[in-house]
Amino acid sequence: MTDAGKILMLIPARGGSKRLPRKNILPLAGKPLICWTIEAALATGLDARIVVSSDDEEILDIARQYASKGVIAYKRPNELATDTASTVDVVIDAVKAEKAQGHKPETVILLQPTSPLRTAEDILSALYIFEEHGCGDTVVSVCEVDHPRAWVGIVSKDSCLEGIDLSGKRSQDYQKEYRLNGAVYISSIGSLLCSNTIFTKRLIASIIPRARSIDIDGKFDFKLCEFFSIKSDGA
Repeated sequence: MTDAGKILMLIPARGGSKRLPRKNILPLAGKPLICWTIEAALATGLDARIVVSSDDEEILDIARQYASKGVIAYKRPNELATDTASTVDVVIDAVKAEKAQGHKPETVILLQPTSPLRTAEDILSALYIFEEHGCGDTVVSVCEVDHPRAWVGIVSKDSCLEGIDLSGKRSQDYQKEYRLNGAVYISSIGSLLCSNTIFTKRLIASIIPRARSIDIDGKFDFKLCEFFSIKSDGA
């Protein structure tokens, strides 16, 4: 596996959230949401730099509780704390901050705290795929879609459902399709800085089961994660 010392594992966690206020620190099955991602990063066993980038002191204080295990709490600039700040700008800022400290990361593993059920094994699997493909293309985690895209349409102004396949085919008769689940992104830092985007033209998929692919956006997603986290603990 790649020299782990060259890896930056970045956990971006903004303090604000409109749909679910303070979601990154809400207690999920007994611990703040962000702890799930920090602990998954630590559980990989990689000798990587694990950085939590946030504008929020409460989030940073939680990250500092893991300082003895090597987690770095990094306060991002105020201009990157807004709704309009892009993820790539947050990543580039963290990379530049690391370089200013004398570190020279070559690979970034982006782990969003809103995907708490992603495991260390999921991260390592994505990293293995990244290396297997020569580290030149971005690896993105995906999961199988619930229903075929052919069953998705639009509702017109007069309430008509349009654009769906009415052939009567069963879901298993369609080719499997996958969507981004937001849990893991891995990219070359050289490519990131040159193109100003996390994504390369060709994306490589790392598949994660749907049960571990919940991306928390609102209360319903949070409750689903609670259900699956408790079920997992009891398994």
